[in-house]
Amino acid sequence: MPKLGMEEIRKEQVIAATRKCIVEKGVLHLSIKDVAAEAGVSTGVIYYYFENKQDLLLQVLKETFRRSHDRVIESLAPLDSGREKLFKHIENISIVPEDNPEFFPLLMNYLAQARHNPEFANIIKKFFGNLRSFIREYLDQGIEGNEIDPDLAEQLPVMILAMGLGMGVMWTIEPDSFDISSVEAAWEKLIDNTF
Repeated sequence: MPKLGMEEIRKEQVIAATRKCIVEKGVLHLSIKDVAAEAGVSTGVIYYYFENKQDLLLQVLKETFRRSHDRVIESLAPLDSGREKLFKHIENISIVPEDNPEFFPLLMNYLAQARHNPEFANIIKKFFGNLRSFIREYLDQGIEGNEIDPDLAEQLPVMILAMGLGMGVMWTIEPDSFDISSVEAAWEKLIDNTF
């Protein structure tokens, strides 16, 4: 039985170790022994908090998405207009690969498994759906304020998500192939000229 108050600390320790092992070895080559060694705990501690390897991997995926989503929401919350939120979101997309370098390698590992793992696929679909809904909310705010063209806003949630995912994947594979801040500036200019 763990010490009182240690449950959340231990779970986070194991989740952080699992993220690191996935980035280094990939989901397919991940073992509970590797995670235990990285976390500095016994395998028994891991099985105390997580049902099995699948449960641990699901919790890591959920936590990774939750953190990313929370960052976006927190950065956009103080802004007043839908247009400001759109530009801030684009800025957020461009800083993820450098600010949170684990995110895209983790996502790529899970995406590779999603076709064969319905639980992974469902979590990823939910994340994408929530993100599209969130984007649509601030775009609707921009439409109401006459800042955003409603005809263009219809497809923007998918386009913004696709741009962010594509840029993150490309940067993860070949980080020296383009300058993220230049891509951000070009995307903002394109949107600014469109609206």
